[in-house]
Amino acid sequence: MFFYSRRLKFIFGSALSFLGLFVFFRLFFLALFFDEMDGTGAELIRALWVGVRFDLRLAVFILVPVGFLFMIPFFNPFRMAISKQLVNFYLRTVAVLVTFFYAFDIAHYGYLNHRIDVSAFKLLENPMIALQMVWETYPIVWSIIGLSIIIWATWHAIEKAFEYLEGSQRLVRFRDKFFAFTMGGLILLFSMWGTFRQYKLLWSDAHFSEDPFIVSVALNPVLYFNETRTFALEDFDEKITRSYYEGMANDLGVDEPNINNLDFNRWKSALNSDTKKPNIVIVFLESVGLNRMGRVGNPLNPAPNLDRLSHEGIFFDRFYIPMVGTARSVFGMVTGIHDVASVETASSNPRIVDQYSLINALDGYEKHYLLGGSASWRNIRGLLQNNIPDMQIKDQDNFDFPRLDVWGISDQDLFTAAHETFQSIDSDQPFFAVIQTATNHRPYSIPKGVDKFEVKEIDATVLANAGFDSQEQYNAMRFLDHAVGEYMANAKKADYFKNTIFLFFGDHGTSDPRALHMLPSDYDLKLRSYQVPLIIYGPDRIPKGLVRSDITQLVDLMPTVCGIAGAPYENRTMGRDLLNDEIPNDATAFIVNKKMANQHIAVVGQDYYLSMQKDGTDIRLHDLRSKEPLLDIQSNYPEITSDYSRRLKGTYETAKYMLYHNKK
Repeated sequence: MFFYSRRLKFIFGSALSFLGLFVFFRLFFLALFFDEMDGTGAELIRALWVGVRFDLRLAVFILVPVGFLFMIPFFNPFRMAISKQLVNFYLRTVAVLVTFFYAFDIAHYGYLNHRIDVSAFKLLENPMIALQMVWETYPIVWSIIGLSIIIWATWHAIEKAFEYLEGSQRLVRFRDKFFAFTMGGLILLFSMWGTFRQYKLLWSDAHFSEDPFIVSVALNPVLYFNETRTFALEDFDEKITRSYYEGMANDLGVDEPNINNLDFNRWKSALNSDTKKPNIVIVFLESVGLNRMGRVGNPLNPAPNLDRLSHEGIFFDRFYIPMVGTARSVFGMVTGIHDVASVETASSNPRIVDQYSLINALDGYEKHYLLGGSASWRNIRGLLQNNIPDMQIKDQDNFDFPRLDVWGISDQDLFTAAHETFQSIDSDQPFFAVIQTATNHRPYSIPKGVDKFEVKEIDATVLANAGFDSQEQYNAMRFLDHAVGEYMANAKKADYFKNTIFLFFGDHGTSDPRALHMLPSDYDLKLRSYQVPLIIYGPDRIPKGLVRSDITQLVDLMPTVCGIAGAPYENRTMGRDLLNDEIPNDATAFIVNKKMANQHIAVVGQDYYLSMQKDGTDIRLHDLRSKEPLLDIQSNYPEITSDYSRRLKGTYETAKYMLYHNKK
């Protein structure tokens, strides 16, 4: 059998030794701070189960270098005493370091009430003060004695594991060794993955409870520290933010500007409180740039249903998202802050998972988030669960539909599931819902046997001139539009339809061939990836046939939704209500343009595009309507350059600051 392998016995035995150490500290943490728990016993059990799987992952990670050492013949601990001594020294050293790390984590939690993260390094700015605080706060002598006992016990367990290497060889045949290696490898890989799901166990899986102590019980301090280590310690500068505060407060319309508190709040009173609250459905249109719309001139007319809705509602043809990436668009919609995180998406950063959201202002609404893929992707589940506790999240694992491809169920099946969900809600109960589509994305899968839909073949040159890079991409766009059309046809027959307002928007565009029906700036400045359609449609509540060409952006979405719902709310976001707030003269939209060879931050105005590096250098101004939009024309328009530069730098610095200072 595969478990007769001496190497596997040693690796498994050593891993179990470390697992025992980590579980001991987890239970010790639980016992020490148990009085802080506000959650339920069921949540505690779930937290422990999540935590033990994190512990197992860390234990296996520690043994990975040893496993590789076994695979190198001239370093094999079976054959060289020095290699065995090296492994012994490595495991003992790691045991000491990890033990003291856990001790520091417990002390950190006792002092600041949260697990240790990269920000703990700030305590070392004054090391003597920090050491004196530790000495005066904790029983250092008794702690060292206790830690010594724990280290000795762990070393003893590791020594027991080494005894497996001294045993007689029981696997001789190659096929037995191969089978043992394969089975052992699969077990170790599963231990690191931590789940049977498509996505590995994530730190966001610990954020299933509203009780911060329950969340802390579920986290592994070493892995959590490593997660936060990948993000900048302070990716903002309060002093710089303060220098732009006056202009930003004026741009946002702050009620009572306060530079000392950096207050960005605006209070909005209830609207139409005497009418029935409308249902609101937001639809993420995966990879739909403005240039896909027939009504802006796309000759292939790939989105006739969206075009029809745009004619029957309000169509925003100057709507922008700040950065390409669905997760970034999710974060921007939920929080109203531009996702300017430079290392990873903001939703992936555990240090800023706690965010204020205007979705919570929809008091009395039943809330749903439906996506055809996995909510664990990019920690979307953690972002939603942590900040909108009454949001009901359904993903591919909750729908009785087959997986279409890596992105989950087909968009048509997702709309069917959404329709069934909405029909099941009591007609007197208003609901807010987000439908996040996903399959208009490579590999551009289309399910077979779709009623009333046929795959078309178009000449490659014609496709390229319309902004498509392949037949598959073109037909995937057509299929998404078809799914929207089928859903709206079914929705019109349902009771909820007349009292529902729909908002459709592209989460981002794509990097494709030059679309000849668009201005040159669409391709040259890569705005094809950032300019997307926004359609607000409601048969009895929204004006028909209205086109809005003022500059609007993603962070405006939720303030607009709150205005549509007539809800009173405190706007602490970077957006405005597009239907009720005053429209600024020459509004701008913020983007982080990573599609240009010279990556930069930028603002888009009605006629001009201004870019700069993040440190404020290399400022350039471009004419959006020019046949040569890449020309720098700032010398011709110094006032516009100065004004746009101030707005761009202020928006960027304020967004970085707000990511860390806009908690719920």
